[in-house]
Amino acid sequence: MRKAIVIPARKGSTRLKDKLLLPVNGKPVIAWTVENCLKTEIPVIVACDSQEFIEILKDYPIEIILTPSDLKSGSDRIAYAVKDKDLDYIVNVQGDEPLIDPGDIVKLFDLLKDSPVATLYYPIEKEDDYLNPNIVKVISDKDDFAIYFSRSPIPFYRDLDFNQMLKTLTPKKHLGIYGYHKKALIDFSYNLKPAPIEEVEKLEQLRFLYNGYKIKLAKASKDTVGIDTKEDYERFCSLVEKEIGN
Repeated sequence: MRKAIVIPARKGSTRLKDKLLLPVNGKPVIAWTVENCLKTEIPVIVACDSQEFIEILKDYPIEIILTPSDLKSGSDRIAYAVKDKDLDYIVNVQGDEPLIDPGDIVKLFDLLKDSPVATLYYPIEKEDDYLNPNIVKVISDKDDFAIYFSRSPIPFYRDLDFNQMLKTLTPKKHLGIYGYHKKALIDFSYNLKPAPIEEVEKLEQLRFLYNGYKIKLAKASKDTVGIDTKEDYERFCSLVEKEIGN
């Protein structure tokens, strides 16, 4: 099985300027993510749109590929980077997910033995998180294949309150890490048009479901902290300081 972890890295960011380049204990966010991925001992590729990333990461034992800056998504950036590579399986780790567990990355590769696309979830325990449109929810069938992803609270608890619902099922937070068969990723980026539900929800994984692809789910070993806002960045800095202090 020929495989690689690919980290898409875009310099521009909407909510937090140059977030992947922000320093945390002397090194940028993207370096923390790279170091975490290297713990898996699986080859790591960074697909980036700026020479700054190449300079920052040049001393790491990774491959760095410069991609066009006008690509629409991280998945498109990865597809561009691997289209001519001899790979079977790819795991997409977002550059702003420095706390992803290396064991969970390995778990995703295992899931790809049975499904063309795979991703992770973590249980939601707080109602505020369940109602937060910035936290994507996913529901699955009895075999742990995704039925739907949404920014809305799904399933909707019509005749129950949140705590009563928790006695019946565990709502799932989708974590933004994906595994793909290379063929599925190339199909996604080069052959499939954005789906109407994808454009409404602004969730690209819905393109796979809309076109009949199966997405296998597994529970992550821990939640992650994606860095999208100043508050997320400050939280990650605090976690690092606490870890160093211990």
